[in-house]
Amino acid sequence: MQRDDLVQEIKTLMDLVERNTTTLADSVMEIDVNEYTDSAQFEREKTALFRDYPQFVGPSCLIPKPGDYFAFDDTGIPILVVRAADGTLNAFVNICSHRGAPLTDCASGQARRGKMFSCPYHGWSYNLEGDLVGIPFGKEGFPGLDRSKLGLRKLQVEEKYGMIFVMPNPDLRFDIDEVLSGIQERVSGFGFEDHHYLGVKQVHTDFSWKLNMDTFHEFYHFEYLHPQSVGAMAYSNVANYKQYGRNHSLGSATLQINDLKQVPEQDWQPREYSSYVNYIFPNTVIFVVNDHFQTWRVYPISPDRSVVYHSMFIPQAPKDEAEQQAFEDYFQMINDIAVAEDYGLVDKVHRGLQSGLDRKVVIGRNEPGVQNMHRQIKEVLA
Repeated sequence: MQRDDLVQEIKTLMDLVERNTTTLADSVMEIDVNEYTDSAQFEREKTALFRDYPQFVGPSCLIPKPGDYFAFDDTGIPILVVRAADGTLNAFVNICSHRGAPLTDCASGQARRGKMFSCPYHGWSYNLEGDLVGIPFGKEGFPGLDRSKLGLRKLQVEEKYGMIFVMPNPDLRFDIDEVLSGIQERVSGFGFEDHHYLGVKQVHTDFSWKLNMDTFHEFYHFEYLHPQSVGAMAYSNVANYKQYGRNHSLGSATLQINDLKQVPEQDWQPREYSSYVNYIFPNTVIFVVNDHFQTWRVYPISPDRSVVYHSMFIPQAPKDEAEQQAFEDYFQMINDIAVAEDYGLVDKVHRGLQSGLDRKVVIGRNEPGVQNMHRQIKEVLA
């Protein structure tokens, strides 16, 4: 958001705080427990939401320079995204045409000499356009082989508004503007193009990926689950909810937001008094706070297991080791809070869902984000 939008957001949040309320959905929603536990539905989700639906890879600053790449295989299809010499992006199925080994096991890095990938199994090499350019012992071992037909299989990748998306299924296409549905206006101005990538933390959880995602979409739990952490910084059960197609955004107010009533509007620093949870369907949250942003990508492993990738991006690279350590400590603290408080409780929720009792999960009017995620999942699966 630009400054005018941030100022208006502050005014909206002040009003919600004053009235001790939040954005409300039209009605209460009930979800059958089976939607979290049914193995057949889980298989449909893996295909419809993670293989056949465009996936958010990260902000543009995740892959800033020619030769920089990012790889992941959590959708079921190994994916390699690389920035080409002309600054555009290419994406490929991360499988060597020879025997199927991945070209890199690292999640991110630089291509060999900044311009090629070599398979670690037998050394077959590909340029940044995916062309097969080298086969050790090629003339003798593979006489007559048509290299032009053995390049890496391409995937559609799109970069716009400082965000990168890829389609895991090589046979499908997507429209990035349709996928975003306007949420780019909500997240503009937060530095997606030029921030510094601090790193990523991987956390495996022993519960459904949807239970994992549910924790991000409401602030109703702050006072009760996070009284000494998040609840000591932001208002509980106060959120300015806005929907953008399948996506949505939640604005949150700090406990000091009313201090701005004593400050001339032209002197406001809105990001010091608000934060934003931006949901990119189906599995990503971009969390924007005062001086940085984080991404949380959640992927299914099995009906009762999932994996989270928590990444942090800061305005510029740390100027020295002390500043680097300070950011690292903060990053670890946020991750520890999520693991100890959110995931620790959700693991117990999961056990209750696994009890086999026929019951409904109730989602309140004050939890419109949770409602939206489940509503969109139903629509895609239908």
